Amino acid sequence: MATQQDALDMVAGAFRASEHIYGQMGTPLYAEFCRGGASDRAILALADNGMEGAKPSHLFSAVHYLLLRDPGDPLARYFATLSEAPLPPEGAYPELARFCGQHDDELAQLLRTRTVQTTYAERCRAILPPMCEVAREAGEPLNLIEIGCSAGVLLVFDKFAYDLNHQGLIGPADAPFVLKGKLQDGPELFIPRIGKRTGIDLHTIDARSEEERRWLLSLCFPELRGEQERLAQALDVIAATDITMLEGDALGHIDAALADTPDPVCVFHSACLFYWPKEAQLALEEKLVEASRSRDIWRIAIEPSDTFDDWHKGRPGGESAQQPANRKSGEITINRYRKGMGERRVVGRPNADYGIVEWCG
Repeated sequence: MATQQDALDMVAGAFRASEHIYGQMGTPLYAEFCRGGASDRAILALADNGMEGAKPSHLFSAVHYLLLRDPGDPLARYFATLSEAPLPPEGAYPELARFCGQHDDELAQLLRTRTVQTTYAERCRAILPPMCEVAREAGEPLNLIEIGCSAGVLLVFDKFAYDLNHQGLIGPADAPFVLKGKLQDGPELFIPRIGKRTGIDLHTIDARSEEERRWLLSLCFPELRGEQERLAQALDVIAATDITMLEGDALGHIDAALADTPDPVCVFHSACLFYWPKEAQLALEEKLVEASRSRDIWRIAIEPSDTFDDWHKGRPGGESAQQPANRKSGEITINRYRKGMGERRVVGRPNADYGIVEWCG
C-alpha cells in the first residue's frame, strides 16, 4: 500500500520534471518554483491536492489566481502579468513558500475545486487552416461542437483577424486583435461562416463571471503578459456570443449534442484527448462512427504527439530537445465519417506555441 511519503515522492518527481519543462517553455519563474518546491515537504503536500499529471502547474495557477485578485503581495513583483518591471526569478521561491503558508487552506480548496484548462487565443492560428478545409468540403454555415472547450475561445475563432501567410491580413474589421504566425504551404485562408456553437467540458467557464475569467487568466504563464491581455479580450468576445455550453463528460453529452446540431457539423478538440484514457478515446471514435450512419460528420483534432509526450514527461532527446519555437508539438488531423466509416488524414504539424504550422494536407 502506498504511503504518504510515497505520494510526496511522486509529487517531488513531477516538480523535478516540470523544472526542465518550464525552462524549455520559457517560463523561468515556474522553473524556479519547481526547483525550490521539489524538496519542500509543505509545498509538496499542498500540491498533492492538485490534478494528476498537472500538480505543479495547478498549484502555481492557484497562486496566480489569488495574486490577480490581490496584486499587493510582494510575490506579485515576480510576475510579468502583474508587474511592469518584474523582478528576476532568482530569490522568488522564499516568497512563494511564505505565500503558500499564509494561504494554505484557500489554495487547497482551489486545487480541489478548479481544474487546469489552459488556453490561449493564439491557438486559433492552428485551427483556422483546417476549418477552412472542412468548410470547403462540408459547406457553410459550419456548425461546431468543441470537446474540452474551457471558456470557448476556439469556438469564436472567426471573430479574430489573422496574418499567417502571403494573403496578409484577413478577418473582421472590428476584430479585437490580430493573430500573427506562419502557415507554410497551407490552403487559401478565409473566415468560414459559423452557425451553431456548442462547447463541452468537465467544468465549463462562464466568460461573464469575474471569478471564472480570473481563473482562466491565472492559467497563463506569468511571462506571457501580451497573451494574457489577448485572452481577456477574447473572453469579452465570448461573453457577447451565443454559445451552448454543456458541462460534464463529453462521452455522455456527444450523442445529444450531435442530435441538436444541424448539418454540416464539425466536432473538434485541441490538446484534450491526449489526456484521455485509450478506452475513452476509442469510445468517442465509436460514437462518431455510429452517428455517421445517418449523416456525414467532420472532425478536427490538434493533439500532442508521442515525441511531445516524452518531452512533457521530462525525457528530452532528439526532436524533443530542440528549442520551443522549433519543436513540433503534435499533428493536425481531419477525419470524415460517413456511412459508418471514418477516413483520417494528417494535414499539418504545429510547433509548441502554434505560431508555425507546417501544412502537409
